Amino acid sequence: MNRFLRHFKQPFTSVWISLGFVIGCISTVFYYQTLEFTVITISVLIASAYFKPFLNVLLGFILAICCIVVHFYLFYSYKLPNVENNYAYPATIYVDEVISAKQPQYIKATLLKLNGDEIHKFKAPKAMLSVDSEQLIKHGDTFDAAIALKEFRTIKNFNVFDNNVHAFKQRILFKGKVLNKQLSISHGASPSIIIKYREFLKRTFQKTSLNWLYYALLSGDKSLMSFENKQTMQSLGLSHLLAISGLHIGLIFSCFYLLCKYTAYILKVRVAQSINLTFFYSFTGWFAAFIYVYLSDFLLSATRAFIMLTCAWVLYFVAKQPLRWRSILYALVAVLLINPFNVLNPGLYFSFIAVAIIYLVIKRLPKTKYNWLSVLLTLCIIQVALFIALMPITLIYFSGVSIVGLIINLVAIPLLSVVIMPCLLLIMIISTVVDITPVIVLFDNMLRILLDYMDTIPWQYKWLDIAKPSTLYLIAAYIFILIAWFSPFKRLAIIPLCVALVDYMFLPKPLWQLHVFDVGHGLMTLLEKDNQALVYDFGPSYFNRFSRTYSVLIPYLKAHNLTVSDSIISHQDNDHAGGAAHFIKAGFGDSFKRFHPHGTTTRCNSLDYNFNDLHISSFSSDKYDNENDNSCVLLVKSPQFTMLLTGDISKARELSLIKTHSLQADVILSPHHGSDTSSSMEFIDHVNPHTVIHSTAFEGQWQFPSESVVSRYKAINAKQYVTALDGQITVSIYKDGFEVTTARKHESYWFIED
Repeated sequence: MNRFLRHFKQPFTSVWISLGFVIGCISTVFYYQTLEFTVITISVLIASAYFKPFLNVLLGFILAICCIVVHFYLFYSYKLPNVENNYAYPATIYVDEVISAKQPQYIKATLLKLNGDEIHKFKAPKAMLSVDSEQLIKHGDTFDAAIALKEFRTIKNFNVFDNNVHAFKQRILFKGKVLNKQLSISHGASPSIIIKYREFLKRTFQKTSLNWLYYALLSGDKSLMSFENKQTMQSLGLSHLLAISGLHIGLIFSCFYLLCKYTAYILKVRVAQSINLTFFYSFTGWFAAFIYVYLSDFLLSATRAFIMLTCAWVLYFVAKQPLRWRSILYALVAVLLINPFNVLNPGLYFSFIAVAIIYLVIKRLPKTKYNWLSVLLTLCIIQVALFIALMPITLIYFSGVSIVGLIINLVAIPLLSVVIMPCLLLIMIISTVVDITPVIVLFDNMLRILLDYMDTIPWQYKWLDIAKPSTLYLIAAYIFILIAWFSPFKRLAIIPLCVALVDYMFLPKPLWQLHVFDVGHGLMTLLEKDNQALVYDFGPSYFNRFSRTYSVLIPYLKAHNLTVSDSIISHQDNDHAGGAAHFIKAGFGDSFKRFHPHGTTTRCNSLDYNFNDLHISSFSSDKYDNENDNSCVLLVKSPQFTMLLTGDISKARELSLIKTHSLQADVILSPHHGSDTSSSMEFIDHVNPHTVIHSTAFEGQWQFPSESVVSRYKAINAKQYVTALDGQITVSIYKDGFEVTTARKHESYWFIED
């Protein structure tokens, strides 16, 4: 055992191996099969040839690649059997979660048996399933059914939430539909301890106004939170308090450590001098933290924090060096050994960077007399350091920063640590014996008044939207911080800043851009120039509750800090106008006034308009007896290039347009998604486009674009792109040419087959 622990006591070898492992995981997951991965690998090999310590880095690098390969083939490489006949698979299904209880129900399930093949639950794939049966199913149920199944695949756009990656992280490999109307359901014998615990929390705090907050803090489950609750916490910079993380695990550990210690002191426990009571105190705290993580259903952030606590605890008693920075490194290795694809989770970076910053600040602070002023000063310095260190990654993931969060956290974190969490734990323990609802309501009223007071802060002081920076700027920022903090040659910190500045100053920037979003069957486009945006169509809405406006358009506008000057609806079909109502509800109603002065349900105005030196011509019609042919057609001209946006017009409207207008264009949005009712040869010859974009759904019921349309554009040698296959398509115009980039090519990973 001593030989096994040798590298932890004298850690140089284990540290180098761990560093290589972390580098290998990040570079392989993000960059495998790219030029960057080749460069990183060759760099490690060359360094290993000239510097002996790098041999251990190379060993860790190779171990990381092996770990990723094994993990991928164990958990993520399951393929559907009998691809030739894959409509109905007999399956045994375990219900992990009921996403929507309304008929038809929508569930996340584990496939325990598929097409006669039993799959061990440890490696069984998961699927998102629609269930339209006469019985309601619940979490923990198991049933046999025939299911229509296909690989999980969703829309793909730049700089917005990626459902493909999100599903991959949860090991959701498929989606489909349960075909049976009658199900033979096996219910769980009894609710699990976790379910009973969560039901107990709901009952205990059901009469409070902040029940969603207490429930999230004690269980890690945010299902009781409304969208407004989440937005409030984010704008105040308090979202991190809702995720069970290092702060919560540390609080639980500290509370039970002190409880055990003072209980032993009060009871005057006598033990032999050879017995280390600190070990028993800390073990009590560690075990309490484990129970907390278990009751959170091993939430990823909670498990990650618990592993960090365990590493620090073990090293304290093995290496006799508490809070050593290598405990953070070993914890990171442990997290990645369990699942190397955890590098896809942004919480990983927030957690480990935050812990590292706290440790470094505490280590660098001068020793002073312990009093309330020194504690307050320490908290202020830590909070400022966290704000600065986490700002680059915050901008990457949230496209903004909470301004007042820097100050509010100085109050919120001590309040949570000293008052809220201890009180919640005490309330929970006492409530198992007696009903203390009046005390809980009093506690809730005081906390609600404080939260309401903070929420009255004007929005412009709470949250600042900032355009999402490039990954290069993020890397440059952290290299600058590391050199400025650790290196004796601090002037070298200017190098990464210079690299970022050169990239910003000299990398060619597009004069203007057209973005055609991937929204399934429908159309949503955005014209961008000089941080101003013109929106043409809004994609579909579903059940009047959900639309791509919320999930794609508005997040993209925020990520790039764009101001919407004008909005246009081509016609009133749901797949073009469905999201307009949600866009208006989000506060963009004034943008319709130029083209739809009499309301968004009316046809657009025909006019010529200057949009930041781009000439916009809109062509409206009301002489046809169908919405499609009355679509508002848009012609966008610059001195260099021309684009034509066509709505859903058919051959009749095409012929009318080319008789009265000159519509030659370099780029065209194919009429009616590439339907054979449109894109006549006369129209194609007149427009003579270099590039054609078809906005369609993947394997949609109409199978757009039609083969005949594709052939007609191919006959003039036009380059064709399809959102169903390419994801979001962006056309960037430069002084001497234009470039087309696609989301599936530029933002897809090797482990997700698009």
